[in-house]
Amino acid sequence: MSENYQPQSGNQDLWHTIFGPGHPDLNKQHRFHARLPRDPRCKLCFAPFEGLGGFYLRFKGKGRSNRNPNFCNACDGFLEAFPGGAEVEMSVIFVDIRNSTQFAEGAEPAAVSGRINSFLDAVTDTIVKSDGFILAFYGDCVVAVWPPGFSGLDHAAKAQTAARRLVQQGAAITGADGKAIPFGVGVHTGPIFIGTVQAARGLFRDISIFGHGVNLTARLAGAAQAGEALLSEAAVQAAGQGQDLPRRALELKGITGETTAYALG
Repeated sequence: MSENYQPQSGNQDLWHTIFGPGHPDLNKQHRFHARLPRDPRCKLCFAPFEGLGGFYLRFKGKGRSNRNPNFCNACDGFLEAFPGGAEVEMSVIFVDIRNSTQFAEGAEPAAVSGRINSFLDAVTDTIVKSDGFILAFYGDCVVAVWPPGFSGLDHAAKAQTAARRLVQQGAAITGADGKAIPFGVGVHTGPIFIGTVQAARGLFRDISIFGHGVNLTARLAGAAQAGEALLSEAAVQAAGQGQDLPRRALELKGITGETTAYALG
């Protein structure tokens, strides 16, 4: 994250309700908007921006925010009125392309862009179909979460399902040259602080995640071999499945002590 972005605090009860047990009003919007075509959607209420669903909601006065195209104008208003965040038990996934620098060195910029977009499209589709919540694209990495208020109490199992499907897709995720795009996956379940971040002078707000669990997930994704997902011990225990997977003892950069991970793929 850029140093110009600062996490904000406040409105903890409201944020915990939204991402923890789920806010009744927002849950109704999720169910309604999920039936409307199509992606891309608002990151908070899932309102579609394109297709017939987007046309219908624009007619009703709900469209992309002028300040942040990742949110609709209603949710952008919410972030402005209720900045802050809360610590919530949830599942997190990082999906990271391998050898991007090496590929970019010998490819045209348009080919690099096309390769990353193909990857992002395929990964996003798999995560969304597993009830995941796309949080951010950091270059060639996808970050997603499964908050209980959005994804249900079985969020850990759903995150593991997404990781399994990504690994199974493997060679089917290709660039324009038809070659498979290698990537690694990290999955963790635990307490995560989710909330708003603000750019300099308050010109831009977004939602991000913070804490040890975020760093652990990123390190697991980095340690995974191409075509492999590494699940933290907490993720496996929370899902109640995966205990039969091969275990690996890892020394991860910035993580104190040895980390036990379970390997998929």
